[in-house]
Amino acid sequence: MPNKIIQKSHINRLTKNKEYNYPFHSTEIGEVEFTRNFNTGYFKDLTFKKIKGGGKFGGNYICIELDDEYRISKY
Repeated sequence: MPNKIIQKSHINRLTKNKEYNYPFHSTEIGEVEFTRNFNTGYFKDLTFKKIKGGGKFGGNYICIELDDEYRISKY
């Protein structure tokens, strides 16, 4: 049984330096490697942790390295 799940996803960066960045947020499509329970995701050199109850700006993950909010959804 695999411990990781690879899923093609939309990766939307909603904040930049903790400031809401709409409509200038960045969007990428790529393969995100998730842990089995989807609490942690890995994309490029970034690590994402699930935000319990949703984020302040509608995101569902927080980037550990950048401390910015992201919305990651299945492509």
